[in-house]
Amino acid sequence: MTRETTPVVWGVGTARTIRAHWALCELGVDYKTHEIIPRTETMNDPEFLKRSERGKVPILEHGDLVLGESGAIVFYLADQFRDQIALTPEPSSIERAHFDEICFFTMMELDGPLYIIRRHQGLGEIYGASDTAVNAAREYYVRQAQVVEGWLSEAGPFLMGEAFSAADIFVGSCSSWAQFIGIELPEGLAQHLAIVSERDGFKQAFATNFPPAAMAELARNLE
Repeated sequence: MTRETTPVVWGVGTARTIRAHWALCELGVDYKTHEIIPRTETMNDPEFLKRSERGKVPILEHGDLVLGESGAIVFYLADQFRDQIALTPEPSSIERAHFDEICFFTMMELDGPLYIIRRHQGLGEIYGASDTAVNAAREYYVRQAQVVEGWLSEAGPFLMGEAFSAADIFVGSCSSWAQFIGIELPEGLAQHLAIVSERDGFKQAFATNFPPAAMAELARNLE
């Protein structure tokens, strides 16, 4: 398998794949994209399957590294290209501890219930449709989103204060996902999403992450 020295993102079309694209766009790093869209024939690409035994996106390929999981990818990119833009606070600092708390909380308490909704609503034919699970997940998401809203009200306009960080990528991607499936965001998160979605990095990442084929698949899942 040929190793790429230019970063390569395998995967488009989801709130998880956009995190890798968004981080690279914010860092100003040139990279390549393979439009692997979940639950389509593109997932059978033999080159993709060589890099993802789990058959999951996103996958980041960079030199000898092949890495899955959107959170790990964003953290790696932030460290690897830190000399260009700092998307994370300094290691071992109080700010870094709070940053880590926000990121891990978001991945567990916001991303988690959103994926429950995707499984039992958009992918009900695979995982089993369940209004009970979907409604409970929606309510849970809103409660946990209010925790993040509180952090924003103390810091603002971004989660770490005046500077945009990877924490805003995690929260912004979840907010965009929630809004897309019709969840009304708490006011503070709605304002935050409005701010981060105006960034050039988000706009570039959105255009790459949601090509027409990916948008068509999203629409199909909402039918």
